Amino acid sequence: MTNPAPTPVFNCIVNVASTKDGRVVARVANLAGIEAQGRTEREALAQAVATFKAAVAQRHAAGEAIPWLPETRQLQPGETQRFIAVHL
Repeated sequence: MTNPAPTPVFNCIVNVASTKDGRVVARVANLAGIEAQGRTEREALAQAVATFKAAVAQRHAAGEAIPWLPETRQLQPGETQRFIAVHL
């Protein structure tokens, strides 16, 4: 019996805030260019995490370096930070 390869896991750090019109914005804080919106926090996070996972999986599969931000984006007023483990 062979041991299966370990499943890669990456930390997706997301800053979440509600807008004045009641929408929720989720900004990935450790990988540039990923932001999602939804009617609920769950919806916004699901979209942001799906985009994060696709971007990381593509680079990981190609053996490319993942362009992590050198520093996690700071929380803006009204934002809350969420830490999500993403398994490829």
